[in-house]
Amino acid sequence: MHDLPELPLSETARQALLNWAAGREDREVRARIILDAANGISISDSARALGISRPTVTSWRNRYAAQGLEGLEHRPRSGRPPRIDEADVIAATLAGPPAPRRAWSARALADHLGISHTALSAVWRRWGVDGETFSPVTMPTDPPLRCDQPLLLGLWRDAEATVLVVAERLDEARRPGSPAPAAERMARNTALAAELSLPRASRLRVSPEARAELTALLHTVGDGAQRIGPSRLLVWDPAGDLEESGPEVGDETWHLAPDSMSWSATLSAICSLELLHSPATARPMLDSLLDALRSDRSVWRRPDEGAAPGPPPRTPRAFDQLALGSFNEKLVIESIREAGALSRVEIAQRTGLTPQAVSRITRNLLTSEFLVEDAHRPAGKGKPRVPLRLRADAAHAIGIHLDPEMITQVVVDLCGGVVARRQVSLHERRDPEWVIAQVTRMAQEAVVAGRPASDPLLGVGVAVPGPLDAEAGVIRNPPLFDGWHDVALRDELAKRLEIPVILEKDVTAAAIGERWIGAAERAGDFVYLYLGAGAGCGAFLNGDVYRGRTGNAGEFGELCALSVGRLTPEGGPAMVAECAPMPTVVERAAAAGLVSAEEPGAYERACAAVLAGDEGAREIFRSVARVVARGAVGVTDLLDTALLIVGGPAVRPEVTDLFLSEIDTAVNRFPVARDIRRVRVAHSLLNESAAAVGAASSVFHAAFAPRLRTHVTPAAGPSIPLDGN
Repeated sequence: MHDLPELPLSETARQALLNWAAGREDREVRARIILDAANGISISDSARALGISRPTVTSWRNRYAAQGLEGLEHRPRSGRPPRIDEADVIAATLAGPPAPRRAWSARALADHLGISHTALSAVWRRWGVDGETFSPVTMPTDPPLRCDQPLLLGLWRDAEATVLVVAERLDEARRPGSPAPAAERMARNTALAAELSLPRASRLRVSPEARAELTALLHTVGDGAQRIGPSRLLVWDPAGDLEESGPEVGDETWHLAPDSMSWSATLSAICSLELLHSPATARPMLDSLLDALRSDRSVWRRPDEGAAPGPPPRTPRAFDQLALGSFNEKLVIESIREAGALSRVEIAQRTGLTPQAVSRITRNLLTSEFLVEDAHRPAGKGKPRVPLRLRADAAHAIGIHLDPEMITQVVVDLCGGVVARRQVSLHERRDPEWVIAQVTRMAQEAVVAGRPASDPLLGVGVAVPGPLDAEAGVIRNPPLFDGWHDVALRDELAKRLEIPVILEKDVTAAAIGERWIGAAERAGDFVYLYLGAGAGCGAFLNGDVYRGRTGNAGEFGELCALSVGRLTPEGGPAMVAECAPMPTVVERAAAAGLVSAEEPGAYERACAAVLAGDEGAREIFRSVARVVARGAVGVTDLLDTALLIVGGPAVRPEVTDLFLSEIDTAVNRFPVARDIRRVRVAHSLLNESAAAVGAASSVFHAAFAPRLRTHVTPAAGPSIPLDGN
């Protein structure tokens, strides 16, 4: 085994490492491994001095080199850890693995968490999960608590005691549908973990005021017991304060948690279960919960959901003549996609179609296996309703994102699941001929390997930076792409691949992807703020994506320059460095000695420094976020929208809260209509793969969005009908 070269550590990185390990015996060995590497000590000498194996030293050096401090968070594989947080294992299981893997195997997750395969299998058995099926989960509390489709109703904390209030969703309230994407579950889990890891002051004993707050919470939750069922209290009470004189206000059941499961990881696991079973109601709940955790509130109650909003009215709707049968068919598909699953009666209510028309359309879609039936749902007296949902593998699309740094390709199923993902670096070459050849090869390999031959591939969507001529499918000299002047990319790819190709601006593609994956939650108008190597915005207005006359809508940089008063000598908008978030962060972090600008993964290292608590790194990100936020004010004021979605590769989990908080403050403080319009700032459901998944979604949008005219015409290639024939 050859020794690895030493790891260079700046003084700032060295101090961050020492702060990370301070007072934590479980981290000392890992920190010493990295310090030995920085001091030029060989793997053999380091292993001998620390009393551990050479592979262990090599593994931790590799992880730090690739991921920084974040890579050191996993437990070492040498020896058995003193205690496994079983809830942490379950939370990671439910959050899911990175795409394209659909579920964790026991060995893969054990390696990811740094525990033994035997220990992980034992946890899975105790909790009743296997990495593939997640319901029901049985928590090993006293008495055991079985969770099938739980609802998190409240959180109470004081001193060392914590109570989570949960209930089981009633049978008539359960609606089958697609789970939240694995990427979203992982991002949400990371955001929760980052917030819960912050140190907080704590008293030794529960105060009388806190007891009163717990009683009030249980009374409030109990008022809705008829609607949601009886409450179950998950209780952590190491000092026995609550056990001595705990409040009893109704028919709630107390479940005492063992030492083997922490309340914070259990909270994450419950949230992941909600995202799996009911993402539409889980997302606003999680936004509210994170707000409460950021403000360090000791009591949180789930906000009232009210009636689930239906899709916005469409004009025109429900045409039955002039060869508009395809329109009505797409209207049915869109309604089911937004809701996750609908019965025929519900489809007729939402679309305005007659029951006879709905029966005919759904019968055809079931015959072609585009739709499938879910379990029957009771509806009071009479025949049970049969929900219909889209069959995820009924169709696929390939999405490709061309970025100055990388080619990203995904294969996406009809419900937005990423079934394959690949990347190719553009650091060495980025000329048109070479890039087109790479994209062609990747797409051809995906066609062969990425899906069953019986499932139709609807086409290829390509997301590119602007400017472009969308009608002609031509890229017009985008920044940072030398030699890409008037490249007819769409027609060239269509000719080579012999399948339909759609060309979209990257920010427009991201907005389409958010709409397609977000279903009912993204059914209204919104603006998508995309932050990566550059910054731009896409918009859904009046039920459709807004591209502008030439497909170049969303140039955010000029609006941002005007918002912050950065002008050229002639009075026009100047270039704004902050509108290239990732390069600007790397440049400023390198100037501060946090990273080396030339090293791969420099942006990820800067994000890791924020997670480690480096205030200098946080201020660098804030300086970028503040400027971007002022540009966001201009967008929301111009379009009068109440939902702003923020995503893209710059918005990594370690810095998501920082970006969102700065933008939220600005768009609700400065706009003219701030007194009558509250703008909700939400994290993207797609995030780092937003443009690639959005490019694939643009194919689905072009094929299935109910509208009377097509705004984007694919290049020459066979169009595929719904039955795939």
